[in-house]
Amino acid sequence: MTKTTQIERSLLISKSLLDPNPWNPNKTKPRQQKAIAESLKTYSQIIDIIVRPNGDRYQIIDGEHRYDELTDDVYVTVLHGLSDADAKKLTIIMNETRGEADKIELAQLLADLSNELSGEELLNALPYEQNELDELVKLAEVDWNNFNSADDNNTDFNNSGDPTESEFVKLYIVIPKDTFSVVQQAKDLISQERELNKKEDIAWGQVLEDLAADYLSGASYS
Repeated sequence: MTKTTQIERSLLISKSLLDPNPWNPNKTKPRQQKAIAESLKTYSQIIDIIVRPNGDRYQIIDGEHRYDELTDDVYVTVLHGLSDADAKKLTIIMNETRGEADKIELAQLLADLSNELSGEELLNALPYEQNELDELVKLAEVDWNNFNSADDNNTDFNNSGDPTESEFVKLYIVIPKDTFSVVQQAKDLISQERELNKKEDIAWGQVLEDLAADYLSGASYS
């Protein structure tokens, strides 16, 4: 059974009638917020702000950062009949179910666009600093076919159970115990996002691949 009793879509109302909710956990970095402003200036408001009635005003459920950058009248979708609990839950749903870009595919897309747009046009309305954008574009130059992860069904193993020399390079490293603990935590997180190979040495190679891809794309680790 639906939690809303009525939905009014794309109503044009005064921004002065809207209030942010007090529970929104979604925060933006300065460059992200600036990108929102640039996007609205370049493309106008193309996504409604999601609100619910609150007396003779409206409370924002999703779209507060766009609201911050808009002026005068704004387009809203009004959800009627939501309880406080459902409004809070919907805020989380709208924030957390939008997916995450595959960094390699994103890098290729940005590299393609860099051939069609000037540097200033490409950077406009994107949530990256110039150095972050440059690193992502460079990431597309890597031949990832040389780093394909193997699985038990397509890997050629010799009698010792090791991958054949033609397909893999074995890497031996020595790191402090504290460093290994940090890397192990990263492996645990990565294993929640993707299925790692059952063979431990290949699984560690997959972890190294993910960490290297994130680093090359400008991600930072603390």
